[in-house]
Amino acid sequence: MNKNSVLDSKTNFKNGLDGDYSSLLNRRSRRRRGIKPAVEVADADVCPACGSTKISIDYARSEKSCGVCGVVIEENIVDSTIRGTARDKDGNSYGQNGAPKDITLHDGGISTDFDPNKGNVKNRAQWHRLKKWNGRMRISNPRERNLSRALGQLALLVSNLSLSRSVRIEAAAIYREALDMDLVRGRSIDKLLVATVYIACRKCKVPRTLDEMSEGTGLDKKTIGKNYRFLNRELGLKLPLISPNDYVPRFASKLGLSPEAEVKSFEIIDLAAESGLTSGKDPASITAASLYWASMLVGERRTQTEIAKTLGVTEVTIRNRFKELSNSLNL
Repeated sequence: MNKNSVLDSKTNFKNGLDGDYSSLLNRRSRRRRGIKPAVEVADADVCPACGSTKISIDYARSEKSCGVCGVVIEENIVDSTIRGTARDKDGNSYGQNGAPKDITLHDGGISTDFDPNKGNVKNRAQWHRLKKWNGRMRISNPRERNLSRALGQLALLVSNLSLSRSVRIEAAAIYREALDMDLVRGRSIDKLLVATVYIACRKCKVPRTLDEMSEGTGLDKKTIGKNYRFLNRELGLKLPLISPNDYVPRFASKLGLSPEAEVKSFEIIDLAAESGLTSGKDPASITAASLYWASMLVGERRTQTEIAKTLGVTEVTIRNRFKELSNSLNL
């Protein structure tokens, strides 16, 4: 063997080591940052069927299989990679960074809390002092004090009205915006919170009538409407119009009507909208009349008194809307 061939073999061997070492570093770097490919090739295992070393690990299916013959070698693989919440512009994970910020809490949910009962018994008094001063630092100005009280009451209000978390998040965002624009000064927090929840329900496409809000909060409809119009005007909100169709599933469920009656009610409302009969009318009254008509069409008749109590409208209103619909629509 001549000198040149020896040098070439050493160079090839060194390049191979460099390539393996760089690929190893890349894999370690990806794992350290929490980045995993959909399918990874593991060289350490051997397929028991064909003897191939091209073993693929599919993290989506949590299984290890042979890349040549396709035999599944192992199932239900435990993925121990750290799943971080911080992402770069490409969507790759940086690492574990704790829970995301929560706007429904006055401090965003990222503050530290002290539990004196878990500390050393000898330093129990010191832990209590730390807890007291930590609470004071969390609420250190009038704005944080206002938010702490308002968002706590908002959680109770949303729970009493059986609303979803998306409504609570939307209401918290509206209240924070009103507080930043100094619209809360001199006004009742409770009344503004009810108005923000009413607006959030409309934005989340789960509208509630003023009667429902009044019954669930104890405030009269006039007060709720006044604060709602104030926030809508000052914040420049562009709320979607309430459609009678938004009320049908919820009130049909309360009345115990079948899905067939709901479909009939949708058909009646769509025909009324095409004929222009819903313009300028209360959506709840149109819903009440359509449910009353649909219950008769499917043989599940409900009285006007039952529907009036459920939807918060009067029997006279139901009769008037029903006459308008029956005279104009041919069903």
